[in-house]
Amino acid sequence: MNIQDLKIIHSVLSQELGPGWLWLMFKASLKQKAILKKTKWAGRSDEEAQFVKRLPIAVALYQELQNLKGKEMAYEIIKKILIPLGCAEQKRYLEKLTKSGQTPMERLIAFNDLMEKEGALKFNTYEYLTKGPDKAHFIVKRCVFYEFFSETGVPELTKIFCEIDGVFLSEAFPEIKFHRGHSKENTIAFGRKHCDFIFEAH
Repeated sequence: MNIQDLKIIHSVLSQELGPGWLWLMFKASLKQKAILKKTKWAGRSDEEAQFVKRLPIAVALYQELQNLKGKEMAYEIIKKILIPLGCAEQKRYLEKLTKSGQTPMERLIAFNDLMEKEGALKFNTYEYLTKGPDKAHFIVKRCVFYEFFSETGVPELTKIFCEIDGVFLSEAFPEIKFHRGHSKENTIAFGRKHCDFIFEAH
């Protein structure tokens, strides 16, 4: 967790909880190892396990917030934290790409390729159904976020990561329309067999 991430967490929690935010953060930090220990990634040191080890703090914060605020309010607060955190992380990957000599769709495809090599897509199973100059469509058939949050008893947190996709992609690629087909709930988090990512040039 870097300084920017901590600033986001502090901004949200201090506004919602006042001075008590630091105590809640401390208690959540102590729970991380126990949360990870209950999953199939416990004791592993491979790349996927290293990636997943960043997620228990979200579960711990959510649990602590539920104790204070109830489930519904806790979900809204953790969403205020996770969406800017997720967008900031994807932005860091985007900044690695060259900004010249590409159409918006080419740049989007290049971003997805980078995420497959270095980001979350590296640990998911996905395939392109369409990849053209005006439209691209890929599906995710295995979501590591859903697996982790399901194993830790909070699968609903995966839906926030679905929202992160929409917020970030719309901001990062304004020339591209991002959608999931006939419903924004066409994701594994909402019980579908796969997640749809559809991109169309305006």
